[in-house]
Amino acid sequence: MKIAVTGGSGFLGQAAILAAEQAGHEAWSFDRAAGHDILGDLAALKGADVVIHLAGMLGTSELFDAPESAVHANVIGTLRVLRWCEQNNAAYVGITMPPVFPSVYTATKVCADRLATAWHHAYGVRVSHVRAFNAYGPGQKWGPRHPQKIVPTFARAAWEGRPLPVWGDGEQTMDLVHTDDVARMLIEATGYGDDVTFDAGTGQAVTVNELAAFILDHTGSTAGVEHLPMRPGERPTRIVAGGDGWDRLTWKPEFDWDRVARTVEWYRSPA
Repeated sequence: MKIAVTGGSGFLGQAAILAAEQAGHEAWSFDRAAGHDILGDLAALKGADVVIHLAGMLGTSELFDAPESAVHANVIGTLRVLRWCEQNNAAYVGITMPPVFPSVYTATKVCADRLATAWHHAYGVRVSHVRAFNAYGPGQKWGPRHPQKIVPTFARAAWEGRPLPVWGDGEQTMDLVHTDDVARMLIEATGYGDDVTFDAGTGQAVTVNELAAFILDHTGSTAGVEHLPMRPGERPTRIVAGGDGWDRLTWKPEFDWDRVARTVEWYRSPA
């Protein structure tokens, strides 16, 4: 199978391409790093049997400063990819998220998800959705120029001896899922196409405070945590995968503190 991955040079994109190649498929990246743009010429998708669509603008509070750009990238960009799939008889696998936060990003992803369903029913495009929970793993970007993902943000703070920034009381839960498992699910989702959604989560809830305590202990940091007001686009949540789509698979992602530890080790030295 020939698979094009939009956003293929990103954190999940690189993992998806590697997973595709390990499964015996031909895969390539359609990404701005290679001069491609989902709002521009889509010629580099030519030949794809499936498009895994990961490209878009990320962020929670950050996107309130650029809502129109986020709508163009995440909604209009998705629409253009779906039309390309329709016109070229290609399947589509989209990345989505639990719709729990009152954020610009969530709004755009819900819209993109609904557009994919619409194109499946109206035009017969083979569509699958992968609902990613809190993905983590080596290589995830961190720092002021990037969305503040929790594992790298906590890990770098701990290694540098700074308090871990906890927004809210820390009792909100996450479903931490390794990027390799998300990538495997993205590739397996290409074999369906009947508008099915797969939960890329483990089904195990971890509180922010539990993760902070683990990282402080693992790194030996005594800096503790700093509680901060929740940012725009966030609210206290209890997020955990419910198991959508798992009945179609022979496996499911599993939570593993050892994987978290290995990821924290990756951030020991600044990238």
